[in-house]
Amino acid sequence: MSEELGSKLRWAIEEGWNKGNLDAWNKVYAADYVHHRPPFGDFESLEAEKQFVAGTLSAFTESQFTIHEMIAEGNTTVTRWTWRAKHTGQSPTLPFPPTGKQVTLVGCLVSRWGDGKIVEEWEYSDYLGFLQQLGVIPSLG
Repeated sequence: MSEELGSKLRWAIEEGWNKGNLDAWNKVYAADYVHHRPPFGDFESLEAEKQFVAGTLSAFTESQFTIHEMIAEGNTTVTRWTWRAKHTGQSPTLPFPPTGKQVTLVGCLVSRWGDGKIVEEWEYSDYLGFLQQLGVIPSLG
């Protein structure tokens, strides 16, 4: 079962983040899916998540999401990943003009599954480093 969940999540990431096919997520995520993504507020439906990602992909082109490792046990998968993209547009959630900069975001995602679909996720990502790469927040030190 755990191996199957990991395969489904890998497929969903490839389809959504790398190919922009967010409708494919309907096969992997529950309609009432919840995503906890600090410092952003929670996204409390699959449609809200898809809108967030669509806005991100429209503002960040040349998107490439890479999975480095995945651990699956029971109804939980944990994924360590890197996302690279170029900031060429303005996102609804990041209200500043395009910088043209290439950025890298690293993170870890804990996914809870129920009835064969992801029902809840907790994302732990380096948004401080991401915003520093964009020049929105100065580097520390």
